[in-house]
Amino acid sequence: MPKNKINSFSYLGMEILTTSTSSQSLKIVPRKDVSSPTFILKDKSTRTESTITVTKTTDGDYMVLSAVFSLKEGSQYSFKVKDGLEEIYRGLIFCTDQTNLDNYSVNKDEYVSESTYNNDFVII
Repeated sequence: MPKNKINSFSYLGMEILTTSTSSQSLKIVPRKDVSSPTFILKDKSTRTESTITVTKTTDGDYMVLSAVFSLKEGSQYSFKVKDGLEEIYRGLIFCTDQTNLDNYSVNKDEYVSESTYNNDFVII
């Protein structure tokens, strides 16, 4: 009788990256160590996938993946790290250029309160 293989993954947290065009790094703990992983990025709003060329280094038990990402402000992405066809890590990315993440606002620089107003009413 064939055994069903069940892959169980959980998202441990969301990585925060910026819109920067310079190299950015993700520090992960994959299921196994590989020499040249494949990084697949999926935009959650458009559901488009792209394969990103990453540079892999290690930091203790962590795998550090560095690459130049082309991300949009306020967008969410999911990503997979693979060794051939085998998925060894799955995660989430949120793109923001805001630096104070404890006070993150989706409306930053978009909502302007009116500082001059007139409380005169016209009754007809």
